[in-house]
Amino acid sequence: MKKTGFIHVVDDNADIRKMLALVLQAHGYTVQVHDSGAAFLNAPPTQPPHVMLLDVRMPGMSGLELNARMKANCNLMPVIFMSGESQPHETQAAQDSGAVHFLWKPFNTREMLAVIDQVLSDAPAP
Repeated sequence: MKKTGFIHVVDDNADIRKMLALVLQAHGYTVQVHDSGAAFLNAPPTQPPHVMLLDVRMPGMSGLELNARMKANCNLMPVIFMSGESQPHETQAAQDSGAVHFLWKPFNTREMLAVIDQVLSDAPAP
């Protein structure tokens, strides 16, 4: 069953991108994967409702830096940060950034889907 909503997955780990895309597509979402913050910024924009699963730690531009750039450019896409190895200051910065949720890797797929469903259901109609 096709669901309304577009999910951006931004993670430098190809296996995680692939796994998340497969799970999300199996649950009816349209998914676009990006291997870096720069790749996301260079991709064509999408229309709401959309949400981003964003890795905190990536080479080059971190997830925190990408989120800050998005906000500076008035891109208010909801962000769900995810990480497996963040330092306490990174976790705090992610939570203080206005992200809608923080998932620790490896995370429970049901929890991720519940958060995404909630974010997309709260989104204003396009």
